[in-house]
Amino acid sequence: MWKFMLHKMFKMREKFAVDLGKGDVEKPFIEHLEDLRTMVVRMAITLLTVSIGMFFFYQELMHFIKLPLIWSGVYKTVEDATAALISTDPTGPFMTAMNVTLIAGVIVAFPLLLVFLLQFVLPGLKDNEKRLIFPALGVATFLFLTGVGFAYYIVLPRALEFFWTFGSDMGVKPMWTLNEYITFSTRFILVFGIAFELPILVMVLVKLDILNYQLMKGTRAHAIVGIAIFSAVITPTQDALTMALMIAPLYFLYEICIWLARYLDKKDREMYPEYYAEIAKDEEAMKAEDSWDNEDYNPWSTADDDDDEGLKKKDESKPSSEESPTPSEQPETEKSLEDYAREDERRSNTD
Repeated sequence: MWKFMLHKMFKMREKFAVDLGKGDVEKPFIEHLEDLRTMVVRMAITLLTVSIGMFFFYQELMHFIKLPLIWSGVYKTVEDATAALISTDPTGPFMTAMNVTLIAGVIVAFPLLLVFLLQFVLPGLKDNEKRLIFPALGVATFLFLTGVGFAYYIVLPRALEFFWTFGSDMGVKPMWTLNEYITFSTRFILVFGIAFELPILVMVLVKLDILNYQLMKGTRAHAIVGIAIFSAVITPTQDALTMALMIAPLYFLYEICIWLARYLDKKDREMYPEYYAEIAKDEEAMKAEDSWDNEDYNPWSTADDDDDEGLKKKDESKPSSEESPTPSEQPETEKSLEDYAREDERRSNTD
């Protein structure tokens, strides 16, 4: 699967790096891998640097991450939440601060990480296309922050309330540890932020020629089922309300993606006519080779049979004026069983 995705991604890079009058040539596979390694190294260095910078504000981040406990009604004040969250591991508080600063680093550095990704996926862009990069970065960052804010202010307090109430109804006094709560909350927020990048993912798949407008338009029902399954997996709660809070915005974004795919497909065909002409040529060649895709194909007939039938009709169409062979010239037909019986009876009478 990963090999297939890498092959598709490298093909898309070649699509955007077609000859623009600069003598561009197709890169070998090894050079594509080298570009991929460079992108990963840049992302890792950027994320490490930003996370180290965020570590100096870990106390403010810890206060910020405890606020959903207050909004959910589990605790009344931040001081009560701080006193209730215990740590059973000597390294627990330090690792918790590292976890918070890492997630905060991902959120803060997200625009730069996206820039590195786009530089790898979309090489050799024209000047008018490069001007569209910044609006695209703005949209992607807006979607990511919208998902983070939606999870932090709406979904996370609802999930905490559910778990707290469920444990209390079972007669169990919930005692959450600091490490488990921070891990749950930060991953919950990060997953929602990534999930709201669905339009960006769909657009990348459209550019990879894996999805297109016609396919997405005809598979709306399958998309709803897929979004529901995805929401059930990533949302930790089991109630329908929390799942609905995830399904509704994702399906709305999917509908937007359908129209974006239509727009991109139209623009790509205008911008890269040679590329799509080559694809259409390959598809026609494949259809010509595969007879099963032909509606007139008859698997029970062959070309030889058709030729024999044509020769037979030609012989029947000969004029009757031609002389027919004399009886002596006609080949002898095979005798029947009755003829052999009469000959045996004649011989017996003669004897």
